[in-house]
Amino acid sequence: MRFVTFEHGGTVQAGMLTTGPDGDTVLALGHPAFRDVVGPEPNVIDLIRSGLDGVETRIAAVTAPADAHLPLSKVRLLAPFTPGHIIGAAHNFRDAVAERKIAPPEKPVTFVKEPSAVAGPTDAIVVPPGIGGVTYEAELAVVIGRRAEAVAESEALSYVAGYCVLNDVSASDVIKADGHFRRGKNFPTFCPMGPALVSASEVPDPQNLRVWLAMDGVTLQDGTTADMLFSVATLISVLSALHPLEPGDVIATGTPAGVAPMRTPPTWLRPGAVLETEVEGLGRLVNPIVEQ
Repeated sequence: MRFVTFEHGGTVQAGMLTTGPDGDTVLALGHPAFRDVVGPEPNVIDLIRSGLDGVETRIAAVTAPADAHLPLSKVRLLAPFTPGHIIGAAHNFRDAVAERKIAPPEKPVTFVKEPSAVAGPTDAIVVPPGIGGVTYEAELAVVIGRRAEAVAESEALSYVAGYCVLNDVSASDVIKADGHFRRGKNFPTFCPMGPALVSASEVPDPQNLRVWLAMDGVTLQDGTTADMLFSVATLISVLSALHPLEPGDVIATGTPAGVAPMRTPPTWLRPGAVLETEVEGLGRLVNPIVEQ
């Protein structure tokens, strides 16, 4: 299933993306028909914490009335949820490491992305003036579904609630000047996520997904998660040994080659441009670029 958070008629609620004979719709989980299975005011983070497998089973048992389905064109999709923590993996794609002409890391290189940077799948990315070059980074995001502490790699994927698309927007010049990731990764709107949280049951192999990004229709990144140095399972195992991962935490798994500073000339984000970011089977983010 594909869980979303959406705005309609001045209210924000949880829902599910569905496809039917009349096109794409959002199934409003706040409808009274679902009250007994998800509560009166459901939100996606609570559904994650309660266990998506059970939630899916209960929802599937309900015959949804027609008025619970809203045309996708009539709602505004927001970020599926606000993560508790976002941990990013840097230098995690072989082609990206080769592009930079650096040695592959021996263990995951990680940084923190703040939840305050999260934006929705169609929200504008706001570039503050005077910060220099800002790049896009198309990524697969992994959403933790239950507490993971020092888990074995062989068991790690069982701790995943689902996956979504993430753009790890980064102020490259700020990062270079600061000598660390924190400030340059965490300006507001620098973490578009969505369009939906796709449950793990719909992604049989997270290491076989195309990761793609275009700006104004020009493809700038086109890679595959098969090229990751440290797999989703490895990242969960390594990170959970350092600190417990909680339901709703997100791991941003790194980006393939083609980021802005590696191109000649650099393809920095520019006001008026539109980014499209996609991970195979998970949907697409469409984010315009504006200057503050």
